[in-house]
Amino acid sequence: MRQFSVFLKGTLILTLAGLLSRFLGFFYKIFLAQALGAEGMGIYQLIFPVFSVCHALTTSGMETAISRFTAFAKKEEKGAWLYAGLFVSVLAASLAGLVLWTQAPFIAARLLHESRCEPLLRILAAAVPLSSVHSCFAGAYLGRKKTGIPAAAQLLEQILFPAFIFCQEASLNAKSLCTFPARGELAVFGLLAGEAGSALFMLTVTGGEQKVRIRPLNDLDKCRSLLRMALPLTGSRLSLTLLQSAEAVLIPLSLQKSGLTTAEALSMYGILTGMALSFLMFPNAVTASISAMLLPVISEEQAKGNKKSISSTIEYTIQFGLTIGILCMGIFLHFGDRLGTILFHERLAGEFLVTLSFICPVLYLTGNLNSILHGLGKTSITFFNQLASILVRILFVVGFVPLYGIQGVLWGLLASQLLLCLLGIRAVAPYVTPTLGLDVLILKPLAALFLAIAAVDLLKRLFSPFALNSGILDLLFCIGTVSAAYFVLLFLFGAWNFLKTIKFRKAH
Repeated sequence: MRQFSVFLKGTLILTLAGLLSRFLGFFYKIFLAQALGAEGMGIYQLIFPVFSVCHALTTSGMETAISRFTAFAKKEEKGAWLYAGLFVSVLAASLAGLVLWTQAPFIAARLLHESRCEPLLRILAAAVPLSSVHSCFAGAYLGRKKTGIPAAAQLLEQILFPAFIFCQEASLNAKSLCTFPARGELAVFGLLAGEAGSALFMLTVTGGEQKVRIRPLNDLDKCRSLLRMALPLTGSRLSLTLLQSAEAVLIPLSLQKSGLTTAEALSMYGILTGMALSFLMFPNAVTASISAMLLPVISEEQAKGNKKSISSTIEYTIQFGLTIGILCMGIFLHFGDRLGTILFHERLAGEFLVTLSFICPVLYLTGNLNSILHGLGKTSITFFNQLASILVRILFVVGFVPLYGIQGVLWGLLASQLLLCLLGIRAVAPYVTPTLGLDVLILKPLAALFLAIAAVDLLKRLFSPFALNSGILDLLFCIGTVSAAYFVLLFLFGAWNFLKTIKFRKAH
């Protein structure tokens, strides 16, 4: 019971912080899209695969290792595991940042095929070690199921990011910021300010909370133990990140082969990654919070040999992911055109949203499935599943984009996410004793979605004289009403078993 209440509390904190952070970041993306333009947004987005590679190489595996060792460590040893991992990760991240700084011209011209990325990469180099500090502390707190501090750091980062840019734009000469290089550099400086603020916050809070005795031999043993777990994870994540980075570079190049100019290809890439995908990932704040808490919970339940608890956790996690995903699919399918046009002033962003709406039920589910598999110690399975998914996307980019343009990218995203979800369900199936049928998981949510959208459309026609004059307010009101009606109908259909889940966990 206490275990489950901690899980719920941690998930709620992360969800609220994630939603607020995504909300701030989402509207900041709208500002960036208007400030940089579609082409500038495409160039700006090109630097993030490089940042992802640095993070995967230096931090991602260590963050998971810290979380897992902290979860099982004695109270007096938890801080020692954190600082041992922090030492290794920050050292590696500093070296990676130095390489990125010195090799920025080569990376921009030869790997990204866009020399205008060079000044952005040099600024980004300073963010790499700061990001490692933030991630290591977050891993330690999640391992202890204390989510308040990581949530606060995440929120602070999202506040500092746009605040820095708005202050700089207000204080500097507007003419000096009218070109892409100046605005692009300012955007990356904002990212750096956010990482610095969150890292400083983590260090300040944790420094006053934990007193760690330095014992060189024991600390070296902890470093070795962390590395033994982190290195295989780092190797798998690095290889996946390199493939994702290759995909990001190949998309603009393949679009050029389809007949677009360089500017048109970068604009198309910017609209897809900086605008349309921002919408799709916004609801992921809810499922990502559950994902972050699942790993230590599943690990502890497995150590206790509690198969029933693992089965129920997996099953209701799948139900939750599908419930949220089906709702978002309907919203993006029905309102996607208006969302892209009103918020980003880009018709293509809306068209991409409508096409990619079908990805939602599997997109929000796969992250949770991967966390469950990590908690069960099946990291190799998640690696091969993700590898297969990325290879499918690259195959579509290379084989279909030169012939069919941007549609080839969209088809690849849909096919790869469906494959990843099916492989994940297949991997967790042996740990589940089914109690929910397809009617509860899929049919009733689809029926509730259809009825909710139909009811809102009917009400709009009946009360059109009283409709809100503002396009964005009217749109948000419709989306909110559809969402509320959807969950009410699910409850009436008997498909929302959250209370049953709590009762089950209390009993076990």
